[in-house]
Amino acid sequence: MVSPPGALAKGKREAILQATLEVLRESGLSGLKMEDVARKAEVGKGTIYLYFRDKKDLLKNLVEERTWAFYREVEELVRLRAPFFMCLERILEKRLAWVAEWRGLWAAVAREAMEDPTPWLKGLHQHYLDLLEALVRSGQEEGAVRPELSPKATAAVIAALGCNPQLEVEAYLEHLLLVLRKGVAP
Repeated sequence: MVSPPGALAKGKREAILQATLEVLRESGLSGLKMEDVARKAEVGKGTIYLYFRDKKDLLKNLVEERTWAFYREVEELVRLRAPFFMCLERILEKRLAWVAEWRGLWAAVAREAMEDPTPWLKGLHQHYLDLLEALVRSGQEEGAVRPELSPKATAAVIAALGCNPQLEVEAYLEHLLLVLRKGVAP
């Protein structure tokens, strides 16, 4: 069977990115070596440099690829126009899975990838905020979200949730949704 044009290249690039994340999880940022990434990706070390200029470029691409993959999943859920709390629950599940995948490495990797990652990270995060704001607006139209709440501020609050659960994930998600549905006031 013949692979479509570019499929092998895309497969190698994805394998390198996945291997990078795995090595980061195992060895941390200070233990990230291109030789280990190449071995785990089952490519030659030189192959990495066909796709990425250097380690910083590899790390920047890793953050972008994983972040945009997460945002695409969120965007699909927002576009479903399903009930607000059903979409919110799925988004928060995906958020918690994304956080677990990175295990606190995201910001450190971003800082390693560039001198001042703040504007770049804010730009990436703004897309997530825009998606959540659209979700909140649809929740208001549906009647599931109080109309007096600012969609922008509510989106920012939701974005801040699910970053570092201190409970088991299912219990955390269940409690978080209860708080969002019912509030904290008696």
